[in-house]
Amino acid sequence: MEELAQSSCISLGIATIDNAHKILTRELVAILNAPDHEFTRCFQRISRLLESSFREEEELMERIAYHDLRAHREQHAALLSALHHIIPKVMNGDYVLSRQILSMLPQWFLGHLVKMDAALIKALAAAGAQPIPRAYALPTQRGSHFCIDE
Repeated sequence: MEELAQSSCISLGIATIDNAHKILTRELVAILNAPDHEFTRCFQRISRLLESSFREEEELMERIAYHDLRAHREQHAALLSALHHIIPKVMNGDYVLSRQILSMLPQWFLGHLVKMDAALIKALAAAGAQPIPRAYALPTQRGSHFCIDE
């Protein structure tokens, strides 16, 4: 996951979304490596970042009347629901389940990036919402993480 956080391989070509993804991957690395005494603070921070990032992404979809908004929003809501359900455990110092769930986030994130965000980027480009600085291609697996073929 640390390689992914430092990599340009998760770049989809829209600065707003790319920056959000970079911040989220950095925070995910931080929380996965956080000692117990910092875990609650890190968990709250990543939860807020995900909520904010998802809200911004959904606003972009609303602006262009994105055809798959509902399914995309459902994926966001399912992840946030899972995180919100473990907040009581985190607040009570039970980090085992929380760490297990968070350890699955990199795989969820990559799947969401490939399946949902890649299609959104194409729709944003077609709508002229933001320029894409290079030819867009779907992420492909290269080594241990996903990359955009250039």
